[in-house]
Order: sequence, then C-alpha cells, then structure tokens
Amino acid sequence: MPILPDWAIQALQVVTILAFAPLISGIIARAEAIVQQRRGPRILQPYHDIAKLLRKQTVLPAPAGPVFRAAPYVSFAGYATIPLLIPALTNFPLPLGYEADFFGVGMIFALTSFSISIAAIDSGSPYAQLGSSRLRSFGAFNEPTVIFVTFVLALTTHTDLPYAFGATIRSAVVEVIRPSHLLMIAAFFMLVLNETGRIPIESHGSTLEFGQIEEARIAEHSGPGLAFLRWGSSVKQLLLFTIFMNVLVVPWGLAPNGRLDAVALAIALLLVKALGVGAAVVMVESSFAKLRLYKIPEFTVASFMFAVLAVVIFLFQPSFGSGHLSVFGASATIGAVVVLLLEYGMLRSPDVWEQLRLYSLGSATVAALAIATAATGRGSSELYVLGAVTIALKALLFPLGITFVLRRLGSEPRVPSALGAPSAILIAIALSSLAFIVLRPIRIGGVAALPLSALPLAVGGVLVAFELMILRPYAPSQLLGFLVLENAVSVASLVIAPGLPIILALLLLFDVLVGVLVFVVLVQYLAVERTAVRTDVLNRLTG
Repeated sequence: MPILPDWAIQALQVVTILAFAPLISGIIARAEAIVQQRRGPRILQPYHDIAKLLRKQTVLPAPAGPVFRAAPYVSFAGYATIPLLIPALTNFPLPLGYEADFFGVGMIFALTSFSISIAAIDSGSPYAQLGSSRLRSFGAFNEPTVIFVTFVLALTTHTDLPYAFGATIRSAVVEVIRPSHLLMIAAFFMLVLNETGRIPIESHGSTLEFGQIEEARIAEHSGPGLAFLRWGSSVKQLLLFTIFMNVLVVPWGLAPNGRLDAVALAIALLLVKALGVGAAVVMVESSFAKLRLYKIPEFTVASFMFAVLAVVIFLFQPSFGSGHLSVFGASATIGAVVVLLLEYGMLRSPDVWEQLRLYSLGSATVAALAIATAATGRGSSELYVLGAVTIALKALLFPLGITFVLRRLGSEPRVPSALGAPSAILIAIALSSLAFIVLRPIRIGGVAALPLSALPLAVGGVLVAFELMILRPYAPSQLLGFLVLENAVSVASLVIAPGLPIILALLLLFDVLVGVLVFVVLVQYLAVERTAVRTDVLNRLTG
C-alpha cells in the first residue's frame, strides 16, 4: 500500500473539507425537510447553486468599493487555511499542524467574519448593515466562550494545540466523561449552532427579515462573490463539525500514518462524524422554535455559563486527579452537575410550569444517584427505598399536586424576578464558584460514596436555591426553592453519609411533605387576589 507524503496529506485535508462541505449542507437540508414532512431540496443542490452563481455576472451596489469586492475571496481563503491547522484526517501533526493553536484558529475565523461584516458596511445597504450589527451584538459572548473552552483544553493538556488534546483523550477514554469536559462540549456545541446560523439563533437560509442575521450580511453580493460566500459558509460549518468531533468528542478513527488505505478510511469516518453532528442539528432545529431577538443573548450567555462552570469544576474539584478518576466517579459528578444546572434553568425561567418540570427532572436525577450508589456497593441497600420514594413523591406526586392546586386557583403562571435572567445566572455562577473555593480544602475522614467534587456542587445548589427564593417572593417559587434546596441536601448526604438510616431520610422527606401542605394552605389564603401569589402579602397580618 503506497505511503502518502505529509505535504500530500495536508493538501488532501484542504481538498476534502472544500469538496464535501456542500454535500454535508445538502444532506442536513434534505433531512430537515423529511423530518418536517416537506419535499425539500436535492442533496446535491448546494453544488448546483454554487456552479450557477459562478456563471452569473457580478452586480455591485453603487457605494461598494474594493473592500466589498475582496471580502468573499478573503473569507474563503481564511476558511481554506484552517484545514491545514486542525486534525482533519491524521492523529499526528502535519508540517503546518503546529503553526497555530486554538486561539490562532479562532482568530482566522474572526478575520473571515470581520471581512464579511466590513463588506456589509461598505455596501451602503441598511439591510446588510443591520445583519452585521446583529451578528456583532449577539456574538459578544462567543469570544469569551471560546476563551474559556481553550482554558479547559490548556488545563487538561498543558497546551492549547488541537493535536495534543486529541492525543490526551485517546490515551484515557475516561477523560471524555470528565464533568468539566462534558460542560465544555455542551458550550462548544451551542457555539456551533450560533456560528452556523441554526435555530434557535436564526433560520438557516431564511429570507425573512426578522430571522436574518448571516443572510442579511451577504444580501448585496451576487455572482462569483456570492458563490464563494455560500461555499465558505458550508466550509465553515464542516470545519466546526470537524473540530467538535475530532478534537473534543471522538478523536478516534484518524489515520495513524500516511498509508493510503488509512487516509481513505479517515475521510470516510470524517463524513460519518459530520453527519452525526448534522443529525443532532436536525433534531435541534426540528424540536425548537427560533428565539426572539431579545432572547438570543440568553442563549449565548448559557453557552458562556457552561464554559465558566467547566473551568471552575476543573480548577476546584477536590478529589479529581488523573489517578482518582473513575467511570462511576465521573458519572456521579455529572449527575450532581445536572442537578445544579437544572436549578440554573429554574432561575432563568419565569414560567412556573417549566420550573416544576425542571424540579421533577432534578428529583429523578437525585433518585438515580441514590440507586447507583447502592448498586455499586458504596452505600447501604436502604438507598434503593430512598430512591423509589424520591421518584414517587418528589418526581411525580409533588409536581402533579402543585400543578393541580395552581391551575385550580387560576394563578398567574409567569412569576417575575427582581433581576433579569442573565444577571441572576451570573450571580448563581459566582455562588457556585464560591462553594468550590471554600470547600476545596475539606477532607472527609472515611471513604466518600460519591466523589468529593459532588459536595461543592451540592452546596452550590443550596446557595442557588436561596437565590431563587430571594429574587422571587412568590409562593410557588418559595416552595420550589425549598424543594430544590432539599434536593441539594440529598446530594450532599450521598457524599458524606451514604449509610444514613432510612428512617432519618424518610423524616426529611416528611418535612418536605409538610412544606407542600403548608404551601397548599398558603395559596388558598392568598388566592383571594387571584393574581400572582406573593408571599409579602403576609405583612398585612403583622400586629
């Protein structure tokens, strides 16, 4: 079998990305049409569109200058440069593989976007300028997200080179389920949705004014310039998919040498991985509606939040080193992270029904942690009973009962907050970080059932529950804050007291039941107003 020289493989990486990028876009568009029960375009339609535009005449707007004419080719050249720097086909660095790190790749992406935005301004079209300003405004949190994702990469491998991080993941598969790594994956996937113009940020390829961001920027281009812009958009999407899969998620299947068969297999697996990410994109776009413009910053803040939490958990987790990390330990910590993130979701959402669903999911997660702790022999068998009771009461009975009472009283489902969602979530991140910093030196005498990194997560959950009750002085939110506080306490007890007698655990659940009953009586009294049931109305009863 012939051995390809390194320079030929490097050129083949560029050719592969450029050649197959429109195909991935066409398959995603076709899959979305099938899921949405539409006829949809042909899979090869992007190739036909590019070829047709290359034959068209270029029509320039009157104010356009050389910047406008050069922007499509500058941006495309930037996209064609990136495959030289990332592990697209090989797991070993090619001659130019170490010429740029993650920041360098990010700067090239930023240069291409900047050139298109400048061209939109140079066109003199208010419509194109509107799309450019929207992109710059909504993308303000993308750069911090990239920075924090790079921090996690650098902390893990002591370098921010893509090839080095992929090698670290391949050397220890358990690194993939490290909580900080999964949070980083979530942050980067949300970044991919944002950068590729997908729902919930915008409708990809839309012609509606209210949904256009990326499409508005290139509205004044035509002919070959527009062809290279559309081709470059597909290339950008495949590049982000490649970085996501070959660096962060599954850096396997790359060619270990220059043999022709290994390189060909790597090309086939690259397409399979890209289609896997495309399937996830189709699911997201077919399951969610496009966000309103003023809601888009919340999405970008959420991705930034995941990246910040990834850094905090990596830096301050008390018991995770390469020698102590196990599959159960990472999985249990992920469960604790899910409980905390669901509290963040409750803090973000003003809708009581959504808060109840998130609380129910968090209770089910706590029950799963209790059952897993007993199943692995790290806690008493009585935890099975605790898990079953938790599912019956906190995951099912309490949410259904509270929903029935609130609907019967006709109370307002939307509960306003004293602070906006972004500010509240940033405070929650600060409180969670404080819990990690304060509890880092804590040591437990015995062997903890769950990793000690779950303890600061539980304490952070307690603090966020208090924040929920403080910012929303309404009876439903007060009760939900109390209930999620109990969930966080349950996670903490699984860390430090997995052998807690079942009678004490059931008594704690009985206290929660009493709190629910008190809530029912309280809202019955406060329902006289028939609006939002504010607890500060009780001030009238003071003598």
